[in-house]
Amino acid sequence: MKFNCEKVWCRMNQIRKFTSSEDKMRFVIDIARKALDQGELPIAAAIFLGDELIHYSHTSEQQDKRYLVHAEQKVLLEVDQMGFDFKSRKKLELYTNLEPCLMCLGMAISCAIGEIYYSVEAVEDGAVDFVKKEYDTRTFGTSNPFTMPQIVKGLLRDQSIGLFREFVERYSDGMGVEFARSIYGSYT
Repeated sequence: MKFNCEKVWCRMNQIRKFTSSEDKMRFVIDIARKALDQGELPIAAAIFLGDELIHYSHTSEQQDKRYLVHAEQKVLLEVDQMGFDFKSRKKLELYTNLEPCLMCLGMAISCAIGEIYYSVEAVEDGAVDFVKKEYDTRTFGTSNPFTMPQIVKGLLRDQSIGLFREFVERYSDGMGVEFARSIYGSYT
């Protein structure tokens, strides 16, 4: 099913403006809860331009019977097709309740996202520290458009950790349980 982003974007922005980083992350956590209620890992992402929601999604491995359906990947692919110019892309903010993996962080860099906000570190496959260290050790020419986005971590961390704990309690033998356990287990 193709997501009609434009229709949802217009409808959502008539209803609600997102005035703070916490408000944006609360929205992402609400979407992650909907994923959890559908039997999916509770991971969601949204892209904002200022106080406007551009697109959002959540993981859908169970529904799609695929593994390459990360929330960040889905929103980045959709936004990439919207025709934002480079200057506008650098103003885009990616919010996700879990630290992006190497694939999704690379996609955000290639999409020229300006800022990434996430709730909780992904101890098994989070890539922010690794990529930041690589960027810090390399010398790029001034014309390199692929810069590391500004990163803000820990936003509403406890709420996201609670979703992963709840996932394990509900789906004790399902797909993704060990991964979810690794998320909240490192905080207990």
